[in-house]
Amino acid sequence: MFELNILISFYCLATVAVFVDTSVVHNNSFCVIKDPVFQVFNYNFTSLSDPTKDTILNDDYLNETVRMQLCIPLKQKCNGKDGYGICMTRNNTEIGIGKIPPKVNVKNGRILFVFTGDNCTQTENYTVNIIMKCDYEAGNNPHHELISHTEDQCQLYKVWKTALACAPPTVQNCTVIDNGFHYDLSPLTRYSENYVIRVGTELLPKIILNICHSVIFEYNALCQMRSGACLQKNTDSSKLGYTNLGDVTHPPFMENGRLKLEYQDGDMCTMKNISVPHIKTTIYFMCDFNAVDTIPEYIGGSEECHYQIIWKTAAACSIESLRNHSVITAGKCTVTNPLTNFTYNLQSLTHADYDVTAQNGIQYKFGVCKSLDDMKCSSETGVCLTKNSTSIGKFNTNLMWQEGGPYLNYTDGDLCKNGRHRYTVIAFVCGAEGASNKPLVMEQSPCQLIIHWSTNLVCEKRIKCATTDNEINLSSLIKSTGNYIVKVDKNTEFHINICRPLVSVPGLTCAHGSAVCKAYLNLDNEYVNEVSLGFPKESPILDSNRETVLRYISGSPCPENPNKLISSNFTFPCRYNDKGFPEFKRYENCTYVFEWKTSLTCGAVMGNWASPCIIKDQLLSQECNLSLLHKDKKVYRVKNKQGKEYSISICGEEKFCSGSAVCQGSKGYGSLANVIFDYARDLIKLQYSNGDKCVNNFYTSEVRFICNNSVGIGEPKLLWESQCSVEFEWQTSVTCTCKSSPSDPTTSSNTHGNVEDFSSSHTGMVAGIVLGVIVLVAALLYFRDPDKRACLRSCWNPFSSRRGSGRVQYCRVDTTEEACLLLDVDPTQCQTDSDDDLLNA
Repeated sequence: MFELNILISFYCLATVAVFVDTSVVHNNSFCVIKDPVFQVFNYNFTSLSDPTKDTILNDDYLNETVRMQLCIPLKQKCNGKDGYGICMTRNNTEIGIGKIPPKVNVKNGRILFVFTGDNCTQTENYTVNIIMKCDYEAGNNPHHELISHTEDQCQLYKVWKTALACAPPTVQNCTVIDNGFHYDLSPLTRYSENYVIRVGTELLPKIILNICHSVIFEYNALCQMRSGACLQKNTDSSKLGYTNLGDVTHPPFMENGRLKLEYQDGDMCTMKNISVPHIKTTIYFMCDFNAVDTIPEYIGGSEECHYQIIWKTAAACSIESLRNHSVITAGKCTVTNPLTNFTYNLQSLTHADYDVTAQNGIQYKFGVCKSLDDMKCSSETGVCLTKNSTSIGKFNTNLMWQEGGPYLNYTDGDLCKNGRHRYTVIAFVCGAEGASNKPLVMEQSPCQLIIHWSTNLVCEKRIKCATTDNEINLSSLIKSTGNYIVKVDKNTEFHINICRPLVSVPGLTCAHGSAVCKAYLNLDNEYVNEVSLGFPKESPILDSNRETVLRYISGSPCPENPNKLISSNFTFPCRYNDKGFPEFKRYENCTYVFEWKTSLTCGAVMGNWASPCIIKDQLLSQECNLSLLHKDKKVYRVKNKQGKEYSISICGEEKFCSGSAVCQGSKGYGSLANVIFDYARDLIKLQYSNGDKCVNNFYTSEVRFICNNSVGIGEPKLLWESQCSVEFEWQTSVTCTCKSSPSDPTTSSNTHGNVEDFSSSHTGMVAGIVLGVIVLVAALLYFRDPDKRACLRSCWNPFSSRRGSGRVQYCRVDTTEEACLLLDVDPTQCQTDSDDDLLNA
């Protein structure tokens, strides 16, 4: 077995050496942590470390800079020494404040990394405590802050929010339709903390609760995996115990006019004279328009194994009643979202008149919450048809709330031929980033005008277009101009956007804010009978089959079941070298199902460099001729804000900077180490290492090419820099023209086959095959052990292209006493679910 360990370890280290530019390889399996309670899943934090660069944290007030890695050693040495994960620069002096590996402490659901560094005082070393906090919605956070200190400056603390600290969630649909009224409880779902309800007057027992989502499994909330509610209490040994009060199994429902949610199949009922086998919990929701940010209240039932909770909340009101109630909060061009208490304010648009032209050339002038300054139309006119000075509606300041965005309804315009007054609806929508911010005429008739206006003023919150662990990111599929159009037949088509509302299209009048719209074309090629297939309310997820799924909900009423709303599901199978296009598959149970084969759900592929300036991937044999980059310019110059100038020549002659592609003055930033085709992010990376000497390290650099057909050759831009490393981003059309080599297969089962050819002899090939079979059999036997598999995953991770990231939150600890509380206190004395609790764990 010793020889087998040596063999497997050699293979692991060799693999990393081939794919990752690092001089020291460490086993970072301490970042793969088995769930200590249920032993059914692993926390894997390895992707929070970046083998290409260190994370930089600055604090201008304290004049300190911290470089850190969580799971691997620092890319650059600290004060000339290896083996550190955290390095602090104070007064231009580097101090190693955290060595690799840290100690990992998992206690009561709290995951704590403790890094010990060099001497801080004669009696104390530097210590860095990093607490991992579950947050399903955590995304990329490029704005880092310095870790907080205690008074003696030796103890440092950080709370790191990340989806990687979360257990696999259980989720249910949270919408209800009853007698034509629509209810949506999803605003009550929490993704980074739980609701806590006192059962009596004492601190314990207490109910830990979530809505339509399993309880957040974290510090002092060790509920069962599928629990929607659990009871935390003291056991006979004065330790905390947990009773499952019901699993997340069914969506909410309406019964006898009451909106309810039940969690069933909890732990076994042990009460005497009670016949029910399992504990369950029922939450009764009561509509209260003024109840925002309220908490649920326990009303009894524990003695009958049926815990009952009542909750007064605006989220329990129907969408229709909320819309009507919003009239009360409508004021001077403002309105409050009754579900979130967010106030839309369009007062900044009230200082001018706006012009808009329909497709047929008819021009209109309108004001937002004001009458027109141009008095061609009658007084108090809010919208005027300029050709004949016809009023299409009188202005008002009553901004109205609707799920897709607020709107204005101008009525009482001039009379139509049918004897009714003309009116105008101006709907405001939070469109995709970069979408046009100009108003657009969507529909016009003799009596009606509909205008849509995409503006950031109504952007309360855009959903994250990536899975919770950021493993899959679909952001590059978001459309800001035009929509994806899928034609079913000559008369039917779907208009689609990803994670964002549709881009406004004249004549397409689906409910504003919809992400998918089904439209029919009449004989005049005009859109008719548009149907909303859902709104972008949920981020994409990885389902149980590890398939990427994006769901849109709360569309138009379902034709065959008016008590349900139409939804749409998109799945994203991997297809290399192509962003792909949506395909309609089927319609079932009020749901439209689409498939979108795309490279964005694939990983990265290593590539090779071929003379004179060609790169080629090893899996698909895609080739890119980078010499086109230098067709008109041999060397590109890029300056940073301080005037420091870099020179870049990807296909430069050997004389250029001693063979380096990137230079700063006479300093070479490395020779080519890796070519990476990152299909998941639709970019190509060239990584350079072992440049000229830099302090106690060597200069390194990276150039990322992003396909953009609209910019031509383009130019590199500075993306990131540190003392010894620099990265550039180059948007260009050159990498959009990569083509398959006709002599090579388009797929391969061996992604590493072209790394290097050690021997061309037949004997060597046979020997290699035999050795490979031996290694494979040995590996299969060796990796039956789950811990060994975790080691392999950690070994593979450094060159994985899928990189999860978290939102980092920092806390200021002001006294040594509080610092001590961070490490160990009586958990019954911490009864809130704030980050302060976590620090005091």
